[in-house]
Amino acid sequence: MEQTLQPQSSDNGAALELKNEGGYVYMYFEPDIANHLLYYKWRGFLLIDELNTGYGKIAELVRDYKITSLIADHSNIVGPWNEIIDWLVAEWTPQMNMAGLRKMAIITATDLFSNISLELFLMDNNQAKYEIKVFDTLQEAKQWIAQ
Repeated sequence: MEQTLQPQSSDNGAALELKNEGGYVYMYFEPDIANHLLYYKWRGFLLIDELNTGYGKIAELVRDYKITSLIADHSNIVGPWNEIIDWLVAEWTPQMNMAGLRKMAIITATDLFSNISLELFLMDNNQAKYEIKVFDTLQEAKQWIAQ
């Protein structure tokens, strides 16, 4: 998997794209260090390797930038991502708990199968010590995070 850094303003971290071997950008990250916020957006039909790499990068950025709030944009996901739910619940969520995550806003996909995966994740993820809310728009997610 290829990673491409794109510099931003000096008070924020660099934007980051994750690309698959074909050069398709399947994930975009935008850290807001001043506000301890990480926005990330998934894109397309996600393979297990892409999901593993993406969630690993989220964990790294949360630790490195002391992120306390996430905005997870699922609006452009196509298809299910059930194969990673057990790992997210057992491994990733405890990492986010230890890192001090407080809020996670998730923007829903227009894809039925992705939304079913999201519902399964939310039902299984009872170990989270951070608040999780689901929204239809980025604006709603940003408003909740800012509260």
